[in-house]
Amino acid sequence: MEQINFDERIEKRFTGSVKWDGLQSLYGSDELIPMWVADMDVRPPHHLTERLTRRAATGHFGYALFTDEAQQAIQQWFHKRYHVEVDQTTILYSSGVVPGLAHTVLALTEPGDSIIIQTPVYPPFHQIIQSNQRQLVENPLLLDGEVYRTDFTLLEEQMKSARMMILCSPHNPSGKVFGKDELFRIVELAKQYGVYVVSDEIHADLVYTGATHTPILAFDYEKVVLISAPSKTFNIPGLYASYLIVPDPSIRKRIERVQQRHFVHPNALASTAIAAAYGEVASEQWLAQLLLYLESNRDHAIQRIRQEMPALQVVVPESTFLLWIDFKALELDGKSRADWLVKEAGLALTHGQPFGSGGETFERLNIGCPRAQLDQAIDRLSSAYTRLLEK
Repeated sequence: MEQINFDERIEKRFTGSVKWDGLQSLYGSDELIPMWVADMDVRPPHHLTERLTRRAATGHFGYALFTDEAQQAIQQWFHKRYHVEVDQTTILYSSGVVPGLAHTVLALTEPGDSIIIQTPVYPPFHQIIQSNQRQLVENPLLLDGEVYRTDFTLLEEQMKSARMMILCSPHNPSGKVFGKDELFRIVELAKQYGVYVVSDEIHADLVYTGATHTPILAFDYEKVVLISAPSKTFNIPGLYASYLIVPDPSIRKRIERVQQRHFVHPNALASTAIAAAYGEVASEQWLAQLLLYLESNRDHAIQRIRQEMPALQVVVPESTFLLWIDFKALELDGKSRADWLVKEAGLALTHGQPFGSGGETFERLNIGCPRAQLDQAIDRLSSAYTRLLEK
């Protein structure tokens, strides 16, 4: 098996990278280390890049199909990795997980309907609901030590008047992996009150030792929709190669009608990307090595933060390549903390306030990068932290 060098530093500046070339416009400085958006600084698997290169070399960039090969690769991935059987007819293409969520909201709810999300959570969840005139209902996750738990007492009350619940499973930003029992209780409540459960599972493959991801499809409930992509797993988010799995035919038709109104079609490389990512044994071998590297980065970063910056509290992620860090003890408001991170630490992190209730004092740090880059970022943060406490 080929050994992958995840320590390789990749030059991404001047490539049109949002993460690197967007620093000046987004943070006011291009001298920062970007540890923000969920985009890893590692090369995708070689075989995937090779397949895309061969596809591009054909010179054919006309309108593209969502190919049988891509759909069958999705089926194969769910069968092998999650022991879940997926009927090919239930798979729909989507030009991104967020558009897939938006189209599902438009298809299955009406303006004014209540939609539950578990905050703090990925900011587009808020935006999709509010921009489409739906009622956002926050079910704040309860932080119990270093673990987030669902508030089932509140959730049941909210389910009574809700139309839909959008899950982030695994959870972004905390890295929480929902246990099978926890998901079962959520689905049972949804069944009781007739609530749709839409599950964003884009980080499902990035689960660490001791945790197990259970797809929402594993539960017997017709009102579930799973939305995912190989984009986070294999670091290809800019290809917008995503999909929905919608078991119920009537629900699927409603979503398809909305997709048709919004002219959703695969780009020329999407099917190739999905087929190469999910359909080859080399992908599983690459992913196994990536997970070891990310888990090592996670443990290393947490150890350094706890030793060098003990006032900061880290939520230990069971998945994703994101660290959710509470800066509350520094007693800086959101704007002051953002300015401090840029001017004193030289870092671009993702600020917690847009994630909703419970995120106000947090910052999200991306550990999906070479160890040297991670250490450089922690060095800067540690030095700024020390200077601040010495004032």
